[in-house]
Amino acid sequence: MAKSSVLIVGAGALGIVTGYHLHLAGADVSFLVRPARLPALQEPQVLYCYDDHGLKHFFGYQAYGSIADAMTKDCDFVIVTLDGATCRGEEATALLTALGGAMKDRKSVAVISGVGVRDYCRTLMRLPEERVIEGTMGLLSYQTSRVTLPLNPPTDPEALAKASMAYKHVGKNPGFLLANTPAKAAKAFAALYNRSGASKCSLINAKLYATFTSSIFAVMAIFDLAGWPHAEALAKDDELMSLGSRAMKEIMRLPEHGMVGTLGSLLVSPRQLARNNAKMERDCLPVDYSAFNKFHHGGKVRDQDLQVLRRSLESGRARGHSMPALSELLPRYEAHIRG
Repeated sequence: MAKSSVLIVGAGALGIVTGYHLHLAGADVSFLVRPARLPALQEPQVLYCYDDHGLKHFFGYQAYGSIADAMTKDCDFVIVTLDGATCRGEEATALLTALGGAMKDRKSVAVISGVGVRDYCRTLMRLPEERVIEGTMGLLSYQTSRVTLPLNPPTDPEALAKASMAYKHVGKNPGFLLANTPAKAAKAFAALYNRSGASKCSLINAKLYATFTSSIFAVMAIFDLAGWPHAEALAKDDELMSLGSRAMKEIMRLPEHGMVGTLGSLLVSPRQLARNNAKMERDCLPVDYSAFNKFHHGGKVRDQDLQVLRRSLESGRARGHSMPALSELLPRYEAHIRG
């Protein structure tokens, strides 16, 4: 079997942790980063794994500071790890346009990890439908230099202090989530990732993937509004739980989410949302779920989350949906952020 080749655009937590698992799967992994980031990639990357509290050493990859250098050979997959808001920025727009040009006459498939920007990126990159898939990590990961999370047992603080990245699979959930269309490309990436033996990639109905990655930000918004409490404390706020669950329903029922979204919305209620939040909190231990989300959704990708909520509201109103809950939640969230 020929060795698969993967180019990862960006070497943050998502890029490094995904690259590590693809390396375990036998792929030839390389990174495309800003030139200033290259020195940090000259040494092996040390990752702390909350699953077994051991250190993982990732080396044997290549790192490039330009598209011309990175694309001297064909890649099976090019993973764009930029979040949805960053993808729409001026610098990323130029990068994606140039990257698409370099990929045009090659076989490479683009994997877009930013939420809600698959079609935007495909248009910029001028790639055919069958060569662009969307997916993201299902596990938690972060750069240890950017946030200090509570040390819940049995975390090994000495080992964690030696790592530049840390990650945790969430219960028995997969380590990577991928929309199942286009089918051929999605199946090929999942088959590669699953050869790692340490993590799994799950293929998800594309409508379900879009429904989940749109509606989950209503939950992050109410956590943020409440000050990122633990799930039990948030569950006691009847007003926010009701508002959040109603906003989720409205997003899930948007026409673009089809019958999958409509049926899924029937399962959403404040009580079920409280149960889901509590389960996620347990499954993430010893990582503190609320503290991680405060860093990630309350800061790092907050602009992406806001953009997804805004587009959901615009989509609903354009189709004649009043969207009363989201129309209340979004302005409150924006005012909270400004404050």
